[in-house]
Amino acid sequence: MFFPRLRRQAKWMFVFLVLVFGLGFVVFGVGSGGGLGLGDILQNSGSSSGGPSVKDARKKIAKGDLAAYQQLAEAYRAENEPDKAIAAGEQYVQARPKDYDFMRSLASDYEARATKLRDDAALVQEKLTGQTGGTTFAIPGNTPLGRALGTGRIDQELTTAANKKLTEDYTGLQAAYTRATQLYQNAAAAKPDDVLLQQLLAQDAYQAQLFPIAKKASKRVIKLAPGSAEATQARQLLAQIKLQEQAGNAPSG
Repeated sequence: MFFPRLRRQAKWMFVFLVLVFGLGFVVFGVGSGGGLGLGDILQNSGSSSGGPSVKDARKKIAKGDLAAYQQLAEAYRAENEPDKAIAAGEQYVQARPKDYDFMRSLASDYEARATKLRDDAALVQEKLTGQTGGTTFAIPGNTPLGRALGTGRIDQELTTAANKKLTEDYTGLQAAYTRATQLYQNAAAAKPDDVLLQQLLAQDAYQAQLFPIAKKASKRVIKLAPGSAEATQARQLLAQIKLQEQAGNAPSG
């Protein structure tokens, strides 16, 4: 199977697989019995589709109206151009660094990018398993000849390519969650009593492996709304971080 080969060639990649496909169950409240899921959050924080066209927004920007980068980002979202929407959004937050509502929308764009990278990684694994079938191109490893020869050449090439793509996906996913965390931090600093902001900050910081930030935001959620579903999820997140700290897999700061 794919995982034994992956373990031999890139043991650290299991950290990626656990993060992407396991820890999300805690972060997004799967099985928690309630609360606001990430899909709901993304839908609620999305911008209106009635904005101007890309052409109109660019005309305004050409005339020196830097605030039109917000309109440009919205136009690209409407045209399903997420990377361009993010680029325009970054220009806008530079021009308007105190528009915290837009920062939340931009953070959602980064979350969507991370979700796509997660899905891409899943497809890479599925495709590799289908191509190799575990031992399709290799003599069974539990036989004397198999142990002598090791992994077949075609298996090795496919697995190496898969590891490279997974590494790229992991790097991009970490960068997306890290930037989303920064944006939520800025917004939460301006609105420290916003429970949803603190929850979003905790979730994305956890996915970015910024555990001290995730812990602080989770504790803030519990303090602001101790009996809420959000607080329940925050406690679950804190418990998961504690387990990782005890196992030596997370910074304890």
